[in-house]
Amino acid sequence: MSTIPPPETSPLPDGPALRVGEAAPSARVEEGPTLVRAIGFAGLFLLVLGAVVVISTRAVGPRWVPEGWGFLAGATGLALMLYHAFADGEQEVRRAYGGFALFWLVFAFVAALVPGPFSGTAEKAVGHYLLPWGVGGAVVGLLFLVPFCRHETDELFHDIGVNLLLAVGGLLAVGGVTAGVAKPELMTSPGLILALLGLAFLCTYLGQVDTSDGVGYTVAFSLGAFGAVVVLYAVGRAAFPTLLFEGPNTLRLPNGDRDVWKTAFRVLGGVAFLVPALLAFAAGAPGWVRAAAAAVGAAGAGVVAVSLFANPVHTAPKPFLVPNGLILGLLGLVYVAVAVGVCSDNPFVALTRRELSSYFLSPVGYLVLAGMLIVQWFGYQDFIDRLRDGERGLGTGVTLQPIVRYYFYAFLPVIALLLLVPALTMRLVAEERRTGSLEVLMTAPVGEWPVVLSKFVATWLFFLVCWLPSGLFLVALRVEVGQPFDYLPLLSFYLCLAAQGMAFVGMGLFFSTLTKNQIVAAVLTLVGMLAFFVCFLIREGAYTLGLPPFVRTALGRLSYIHMWGTALSGRLPVRDVLLFGSLGAFWLFLSAKVLEARKWS
Repeated sequence: MSTIPPPETSPLPDGPALRVGEAAPSARVEEGPTLVRAIGFAGLFLLVLGAVVVISTRAVGPRWVPEGWGFLAGATGLALMLYHAFADGEQEVRRAYGGFALFWLVFAFVAALVPGPFSGTAEKAVGHYLLPWGVGGAVVGLLFLVPFCRHETDELFHDIGVNLLLAVGGLLAVGGVTAGVAKPELMTSPGLILALLGLAFLCTYLGQVDTSDGVGYTVAFSLGAFGAVVVLYAVGRAAFPTLLFEGPNTLRLPNGDRDVWKTAFRVLGGVAFLVPALLAFAAGAPGWVRAAAAAVGAAGAGVVAVSLFANPVHTAPKPFLVPNGLILGLLGLVYVAVAVGVCSDNPFVALTRRELSSYFLSPVGYLVLAGMLIVQWFGYQDFIDRLRDGERGLGTGVTLQPIVRYYFYAFLPVIALLLLVPALTMRLVAEERRTGSLEVLMTAPVGEWPVVLSKFVATWLFFLVCWLPSGLFLVALRVEVGQPFDYLPLLSFYLCLAAQGMAFVGMGLFFSTLTKNQIVAAVLTLVGMLAFFVCFLIREGAYTLGLPPFVRTALGRLSYIHMWGTALSGRLPVRDVLLFGSLGAFWLFLSAKVLEARKWS
């Protein structure tokens, strides 16, 4: 019986035997990021094209391509290049973008120091080109430093990028505040912008290093300590000179007797200065912290005590609280909040940090920020066009504050608010319920209230950040024009917006706890926002449904648009602020109870 010989094989080293006539499979080569690099090259082309258009227009005069299109092409090109920088981590690419970031930082430094203007007979001054060229160049450099530090694997180059973030951030944060302290009029223009830009650099640095120990923890703690000093300075500078000037004179009734209530209020204010020292000793803080808190408390209480019996200052102090004192105090509080968020291990702080970082680590947060920036930019452009055309009234002979027109008589901000709240709140609990991570979170040693409050605080802060460009546009206009404006309407507006955000975000959080579907949560929140808008129509009388007068009046109190109008006239509607704040607390209570009910179901 014949047998068929087995096929002839040819052994290969370190591999399986192959049949004669067969070839080994070719090596697999991963496809390079062709599309991503094409997008990057397209962005570079648009950037160069936009720069050529802008420079030629400024040097020669108007050309057939308007200057605005040049800025649009340049901005689009930078956005495409930034996408390439984040998506492509090859060594040559990340080093090239690192050099690109360094170029923009040098450009910002030169623009901030070179005297200007170049043309005309006006007196040249250092810092003329700080806005927008210096600040804009620093922002672009920061954006491209982030992907460089993220992708860089070489320890030397990575340390150079990270330390550059720290150096620039520290210089801007401390320098901006110091300039505002030395010259309070600078706090409302370049000081505020530089301080916020420095904080952005420092936050980026803290996101790139370990903050649990070492240099990262020291930087975060130092930022908080510096913020606390700024807050104390703002409070002392605003209150102490006035107290020592007024003395006991303001504590007297018309008949000469001492006003018990005013005296008690001032005494309580003096006792409040001792609270930080008591907290430091109770928490077992380091010795130098306790000593500093005790010194500050003793100084504040001592000034208040002196003001009860004498008035050693005989010259009326200059107004400082509005707007310089408020800006300094708020900046200091922001610095302290960032430091606490980084250094603290408290469950509530950790959960808030987690929720807030989720907005900046997902495309949804950046899309929302970009959308709000575009809306506010169009509103700002409309405002500038109205000022340029000399329009001051509404055709009735009534002159309005420019800020009132800019914010209130604009359609886009009202519609943007209706869409902003559902976009921010729809995923808060619904997404965690859908993925099952909520059950894991609720089994941790935290209660319902820390979970609810952390989600609320993080979203509320992001809500306020979305409205920040409106104020920065006006600050930039103040710098460009060189004329001050009344800041009270702007401050009142943001206080009202913060109170309204508490009610709106709380409502969205509640609806997000009721369902696993983000779309359903968004629709429910949108319906709730439309209900607030209907309250405006009811107060206007355009949509009454035959309601009794007292019902129309009650619903009219929920008209957030009318609340804007009152605030933008320079008056703070305290009653409405308390009402919206109470609504926020009510929605938080319902959200916590829903989570508690689901925990036991």
